[in-house]
Formats: sequence, structure tokens, C-alpha cells
Amino acid sequence: MNAKTGWPQRAAPTITTVVAIIIFGITARVADGQRSAHFRLVHPQTVDADDAKYVLDLLEHDRSELLQRVANAGLDVRLPTLEIVFNTTTGDFVARTGMPSWAAAATRKNRIELQPLALLKQRRILETALRHELAHALIDALGNGQTPRWLAEGMAIYLAGEGRRFHITNSTSAANIEQAFATAKSADDMKAAYVAAYHLVRELIRREGENKVWKRLADRSYSINIIVLPTLTS
Repeated sequence: MNAKTGWPQRAAPTITTVVAIIIFGITARVADGQRSAHFRLVHPQTVDADDAKYVLDLLEHDRSELLQRVANAGLDVRLPTLEIVFNTTTGDFVARTGMPSWAAAATRKNRIELQPLALLKQRRILETALRHELAHALIDALGNGQTPRWLAEGMAIYLAGEGRRFHITNSTSAANIEQAFATAKSADDMKAAYVAAYHLVRELIRREGENKVWKRLADRSYSINIIVLPTLTS
């Protein structure tokens, strides 16, 4: 989960006025916001200015890299300006998104909601959580929000580099994984669905190549004939 180098060096302007935003039907107050070319960052006053700049630079870098991967597949996608919201507490995140407390982030349309920045840094998942959610925004834009969960989550995990430590223990298919996401009731259930989705997408990419999978997303071509098998571990 190391951050890559080579990001833009110019600091984004700072907005110090208190703004009221409506998120998922709930009004919330946030203290500070900063902007870059393609992102608006909203965060509590407790967030360090250097951390805020780091996040924006990272997002811009990841955005360029992900869009280049799509372009390599011969596709053009319009990714809107995104609002990135770091919540003050986990309770705020849960109340605003309806997500469970163990979730790191949630993306809906042009807004990405995240757990407190300090918490994501403490868990050492800040970089991968941001890239995962940015991948979701790109997948939604390319697939017009119609991508099945197994493909969207598996692709986001693959693009974020989160799947390297995951080992699948049961054979499964796309239909079974989709059902697992729909019926998950705990963090363990959801993790099992994520792991299976990642391995299925990784196998799809191994067989067809990443460019073909991007084209599947754009063409809404979701039918596959792949069963992922358990991973052998020592």
C-alpha cells in the first residue's frame, strides 16, 4: 500500500468558509474544503493541510493512471469532478451512508464518503481505499451504473492492488458471488464475497486480458463461463 511518486507539486487553493452539504438525504456541516483540477476535498478542520494536499495529489495521479488504462483499451470515458468527504467520526460515516462501521468508504454518483482520515492512515489503508473508490467511480461511469457487483468489486480490488493477500477457499461462480453480496450479514461474509469477486476477475483478466475486461464493462457484456477454484496455500 505504498503511495507512488510523481504527483503534481502545486498546492490546491483553500476554502475556509463553513459549508452545509446534503449527503444521502442528511444535512452535515464540514469545516474546510480544498480543490484540485478534478476533485473537491471536504474534511474537518482537524485534518492537516499537508495530508489534504497529499490526498488530492494522490487522487489526481491515480485518476490519470486509471484513465490511461481505459484509453489503452480503445475506450473513452468522461469521469466527472468528484467530491471526496472525510467524516469526522465513524458514527458520522455510518449515519451519512447507511454503511456498517467496518466499511472504509462508499461511493454514490459523484461523491465518495470515507471514514476519518486519521483512522484510514492508522489502518494503513488510506491509499488503497481511495484508489478502490476512484475505480468504482470510473467503473460506474463506463458501465452507466449497471455493472454487476461481482465485476465492479472484483475489478476495483484488482485495480487498487488489494487482492494480493487474499486466498479463496471454495469454488464459486459469478452467480454465487452476486448472491453472496446480496445476502452478506457480517464483515466476514462481505470479505468472503470480495475475495471471491477478486479471484474471479483476476482469472477473467488472465484469460482475456485487461483491455477486454474494460470493453466488457463498456459493452455491458457480463456473461462468463468461469468457475474459480480454491487457492493452494502453504
